[in-house]
Amino acid sequence: MIVVLKGGPSPEAEVSRKSAAAVVKALKNLGYEVLDLELDENVAKNLIELKPQKVFIALHGVPGEDGSVQGLLETLRIPYTGCGVESSAICMDKDATKRILKSFGIPVPAGETYFSKKEVDWIEIPCVVKPARTGSTVGISVVKKQEELEKAVELAFKYDTKIIIEEFIEGRELTIPVLNGKALPIVGIIPEGGFYDYEAKYKKHTTKYEVPTQIPEKIAKKIRKLAEKIFHILECKGAVRIDLRLDEMNVPYILEVNTIPGMTERSLLPKSAEAAGITFEELIEEILKG
Repeated sequence: MIVVLKGGPSPEAEVSRKSAAAVVKALKNLGYEVLDLELDENVAKNLIELKPQKVFIALHGVPGEDGSVQGLLETLRIPYTGCGVESSAICMDKDATKRILKSFGIPVPAGETYFSKKEVDWIEIPCVVKPARTGSTVGISVVKKQEELEKAVELAFKYDTKIIIEEFIEGRELTIPVLNGKALPIVGIIPEGGFYDYEAKYKKHTTKYEVPTQIPEKIAKKIRKLAEKIFHILECKGAVRIDLRLDEMNVPYILEVNTIPGMTERSLLPKSAEAAGITFEELIEEILKG
């Protein structure tokens, strides 16, 4: 039996449940015995009773993507999909991810990390303010005027005790999935308002996607190579999605690494896989085997 783990206390729980529903359907179509299970206080007891062959983690945000659930499953000696404990914890923390990637010479936006509102001394506008450890752009703001900064900082601190303020990279919003170490087609994201926030991702239907994105092949090849390098540096497994900005000089700046990409009808990993000739069911099976 395969257990698909969903929901939990994360602000992204509803998206997780939608991802889980799509995964369950695909696994059933593939002939697997499958059960979806809510992440709650009884999850360890339920897993021990169910004795699954493997857990397909369809959680988004904390505690599903930060290594906590992965640690529980390792303690219970139950195999699971995706990145391990350490890799999950690092990738969930945008600050830690940036520090590691920067040490390998990978371009990341310039920025500062803050642990309280009193510390904030950022003056460069426009900028991006974000919690260090959330997903789905929860709590993120693009600040275009100095008077907007305080409100953006307060919002970010609602979601985390550590926030990042970094330069806003003018250019194109791109994302590239990596499946078991191999880069998939790059997705270009064109949100109506210019910012790919939670509303644009999950609620509005005006965001446009270009799969694969129309950029020079030389640049696309560079990004694919970079994505595969990041996958290995951070010791990822299964499927991850790397978000980046491509500036006006065609320099890619890495923003974050998502270790459990969405699997909803609007999610970008399935769109990219489809462009590579991989059906949704084949994608799920690749993740399950990875």
